[in-house]
Amino acid sequence: MRRVALLALLALLGCKRTDEASGPPGKAHADGAERGDCYGNGTCNAGLTCMSGLCVRPPGVDCDAIVAHLGGLLLDPYTARDVRDRWVAGTTADCLDARLTKADGDCLLAAAHRNVLSRCARAVGIGDCAVIVPHVRSLPGNDPDLKTDADRIADRCRNEVPSKTFESCALSARTVSDLSRCTW
Repeated sequence: MRRVALLALLALLGCKRTDEASGPPGKAHADGAERGDCYGNGTCNAGLTCMSGLCVRPPGVDCDAIVAHLGGLLLDPYTARDVRDRWVAGTTADCLDARLTKADGDCLLAAAHRNVLSRCARAVGIGDCAVIVPHVRSLPGNDPDLKTDADRIADRCRNEVPSKTFESCALSARTVSDLSRCTW
């Protein structure tokens, strides 16, 4: 029995709390980190809020509600089921990974149309025209004397926000004619 007690004591002495590694000795969490003390000026690391002197992650958003709302704004009612399912899965994952704040979620849910989404500080499910336009303009099949699908996409990007599905399709295009299969 003494031997078991001695082994248990040695095992306990050999263990070190893993969360102590992030802060100074005797302190469980580093200042500014989640569950750590707030910095002296009452702030915390990005994504955290100072409440009662501790850094905490503010309540998240309802990603299901956001994805449902964005689907109505960004997807055509006739979008194929498999495309819609991939968009929902990808956008839900992006929403969860982004750890959007309540303010971020409120902005997305208040959007009356897709173009308002670009005004939100952090959005999910939308494409990035700054990435799309250079790619489509570099594709073989562009003719400087004719208006091509690449030109139409660049024009549309000036006024509208594309979906992430459109971005994926456009970035996978290898020629200008491939762009005709991409739906905004």
